[in-house]
Amino acid sequence: MNTVAVALGSRSYEILVGYEILSSLGSIVQGVSPSKKHFFIVDEKVQETHAQIAVQSFEEDSACAEPFGIDAVESNKVMPTVEAIWSSMLRDGCDRGTNCIAIGGGLAGDIGGFAAASFMRGVPFVQVPTTLLAMVDASIGGKTGVNVPLPTADGGSVLGKNLAGAFWQPKVVVADVATLGTLDNRQFRCGLAECVKHAMLGNDGMLQLLLEQVDAIFARDAGVLVELVTMSAQIKADVVAADEREAGCRALLNLGHTFAHAIEPIPELRLFHGEAVSIGLVAAVACAEACGLVDGVRGDLLRSLLVSLGLPTRLPMPVHIDRLLDVMRVDKKAIDSSIRLVLPTENGADVVENVDDSAIALAWTSVGAIL
Repeated sequence: MNTVAVALGSRSYEILVGYEILSSLGSIVQGVSPSKKHFFIVDEKVQETHAQIAVQSFEEDSACAEPFGIDAVESNKVMPTVEAIWSSMLRDGCDRGTNCIAIGGGLAGDIGGFAAASFMRGVPFVQVPTTLLAMVDASIGGKTGVNVPLPTADGGSVLGKNLAGAFWQPKVVVADVATLGTLDNRQFRCGLAECVKHAMLGNDGMLQLLLEQVDAIFARDAGVLVELVTMSAQIKADVVAADEREAGCRALLNLGHTFAHAIEPIPELRLFHGEAVSIGLVAAVACAEACGLVDGVRGDLLRSLLVSLGLPTRLPMPVHIDRLLDVMRVDKKAIDSSIRLVLPTENGADVVENVDDSAIALAWTSVGAIL
C-alpha cells in the first residue's frame, strides 16, 4: 500500500492507495477519526458490491442503519439531495462526532463532502473513491459542492457546475484500485482524462507512464494502476498543499475545466465529466495556440494521446458558440463576467486573464462548435 501525504498543517491527511484494502477501511478510519457512529453516503452503482465490503469492515453496532444511496447523475447533485442527507443523518441520531463516509465516484464524494461540511457546522469526512476519476482528482483537496440552476438566453436553464460548495478536507482518502476492475470502460477513460491533465502541467513522468503503459492500464494491471493513481494523487497533493484555497497555483488544476464546465451540463451532448474535460483540454490547447503560448507540436501530442486512450476530442454534435460563452461568463472562476482561463504553455500551464472572445471562439470551433 502506498501513502501520499497532503500537508495542510492541522488539516493534513493521507491518501492510501492499494489493492484489496477496502476490507480494512473500518480500522483505517478508526485510526484517524475514532467515533462510535458512522454515516455512509453511497453511490447506488456500488451499494451491493464495494460499499458492502467497506461497511462490513466496521463494527456492526457503529454503522447507521442504512447507507444513504445516491443515483449518481448531475441532476441529483443539487441542494434537495443535500437536505435529504441532512434529514437522514438527523433521523439516525448523528452528531458532530459522527464520521460521514462517501463511497463511490466523484459525485458521491462532492455531495457527501458538502453535506459533511455543513451538517451541524461540520462533521468528520472520509473519502472512499471507487472510480479512477475520483481517485486521482475529486477525492483530493477538500473541494465539495453542488450544482445550481442557471437561466439561459432561450428561456431555459442549465445546471451551473459546483456553484455552491465549501472547502472541507477529509480525514483520510482510501483508494482501492481493485474497485476499478468493475468500472466500465467509459467511466475508466474519464479518469484517464484527469491523468492527462496532470501530465500537461509539466509532469514528464506522468506523460511517459500514459504513453508507454496504455495496454497495461486498460488490462487493469494492479501494479500499474497503483503506480498511476499514486503518481497522479501526488501531483494534486503537492499543488493542494501549496495552495489549499485556490488563491494561486491550485487554479492550474482547472486546466481545460472552464471549457468542460460549459458543455458538461448540456443534456443533449450526454457527456460524462472526463469526456467534457478531454474536449476542454483540446479547446484549451487551441486557445493557447491562438494566444501564442504553445506551438502546434504540443497540441498534436495532446490530441494523439487522448485518441490513444479512447477519449473524445470533438463535441458529439454542434453547439452554438454564443451559448457556450454565456455559460463560461458565469463560471465560478470568472471575474466581473470576464472569462479567466488556465491555458497550457510550453512548460506547463498558466492563468490567463481577459482572453479575447475571438481566441475562445476559435478554440470552440476547433472542437466542433458553430457560430
